Amino acid sequence: MILIGVPTYFYLKGEYEKFESTQKLELNNYILQLKRKISNLKHNELYELPLSFLYDYFIYDANKNLIFGTKKYEKISFERFEYFKEGKFYQISHLDTNDLGGAFLVVSKEFRDDEILVKIGIITLTLVLFVFISLYFVFKSTIEPLQKANMYLDRFFNDAMHELKTPLGVISINLEMLEEKIGKTKEIQRALNGLKGLNTIYDDIEYLIKHKRVEYTKENLDFSLFLTQRIEFFDDVAVTKGIIFELGIENGIFINFNKIELQRVIDNTISNAIKYSHKTGKVLVNLENIENKIVFRVKDFGIGIKDKVAVFKRYIKEDSIKGGFGIGLSIVKAICDKNGVEIKLDTKYGDGSEFSYIFKNSLNQTS
Repeated sequence: MILIGVPTYFYLKGEYEKFESTQKLELNNYILQLKRKISNLKHNELYELPLSFLYDYFIYDANKNLIFGTKKYEKISFERFEYFKEGKFYQISHLDTNDLGGAFLVVSKEFRDDEILVKIGIITLTLVLFVFISLYFVFKSTIEPLQKANMYLDRFFNDAMHELKTPLGVISINLEMLEEKIGKTKEIQRALNGLKGLNTIYDDIEYLIKHKRVEYTKENLDFSLFLTQRIEFFDDVAVTKGIIFELGIENGIFINFNKIELQRVIDNTISNAIKYSHKTGKVLVNLENIENKIVFRVKDFGIGIKDKVAVFKRYIKEDSIKGGFGIGLSIVKAICDKNGVEIKLDTKYGDGSEFSYIFKNSLNQTS
């Protein structure tokens, strides 16, 4: 736009100045012709003075009294020899000695710039169309490969997620069967815990892929029961680190929420609490109904969080040693923003963190 616009501006400016110069030159030529005719006229030959559709002129004596005019008298300013007034250009010149007694010749011409404005308009419109058409083709040629790459990537992730689900299920079933045969061992327990971590990551990535295309409908959920079940899911993982859950879950709390989205909030918060807790520590999980608002809190006594804002951004991890992709809390934040859930984070680096989620659409029911 700049490369085309700047030269065009100076070109059009030059064209306008050229147009003005041409108009003034034509006016000066007419004045010279008129002055010659006035010099040759006799006093009684005023009727021989030429008339023009383009120019008006007036002859004044030395005292600036009007001798002759091609139109109705109009007030002329003799302060300047050239000036604009009401869309007309006026030029005043001295007359040579003549029989009419004229001393000043005033010639006026309407300064109509319609022609140059039309030209400027056509050039500007042509350039604008050229720029936009060029941008369209540049954009189209640029975006098409990106769209194709995005389509292939999306297809790859969908296929990859589909292919991963089956082996994860097979591993889970076989580990459980192996545990029944030979009993609980550290090796089997570690494998099961690792599998649960993989399932959490799998569910996060699946949600990221689908959340813009799938409508997650809400349903009435027993929040108390659902939370208890999710804690049981992570119980073995916590035991491996020597972490115990201290629960304060109020019974009979129901909520109108999508089950998948609620699971992402619960799972990511609890798994992070376990991950960043010290060994042989504890994690407090509370769920209560306070003034018709459901408050879900998870508190750990681990390493804490340095940056309370960055922790909710995608791919941001405070401790890369702990693993993960840095997407869990960004998913939680997106779900909470979407459903009007308020998040409160109370943390002190080195002393642990407490995540509180305040749900406003509670259902007061009895289990």
